[in-house]
Amino acid sequence: MRENVSNSLVMIQPALMQYNLESEQAVPVLLDITSMKDDVILLLDTFFYVCIWKGATIHAWEKAGYHKNEGYENFAGLLEAPQEDAKYILSERFPYSRFYVTHPDDTNERKIKVKVNPAPSNSA
Repeated sequence: MRENVSNSLVMIQPALMQYNLESEQAVPVLLDITSMKDDVILLLDTFFYVCIWKGATIHAWEKAGYHKNEGYENFAGLLEAPQEDAKYILSERFPYSRFYVTHPDDTNERKIKVKVNPAPSNSA
């Protein structure tokens, strides 16, 4: 009852933002499993926790250290953008939200998968 309208709306309808190499700005996407692509980074804000999910390709490139190499400044910027946005969200929030960074097949991936709509089944 004490939260402002913006925070209350995020509690009801979490915000999911997508970062990719083609776009310089974060793009809002639907809370759907189809938004979880290999070549994107997602930032989920549920008010109670903030989660950054890195697709399989992005995670593999980060693990290989491409962002540290010369000529990959765009990729380094892609990795940094959701971190900066999450820092801003967390700094404005009271009570402080939990923060997670996850990727496919990680135990914390369930925190984002539980909020997105599942894939439609083919059984009819």
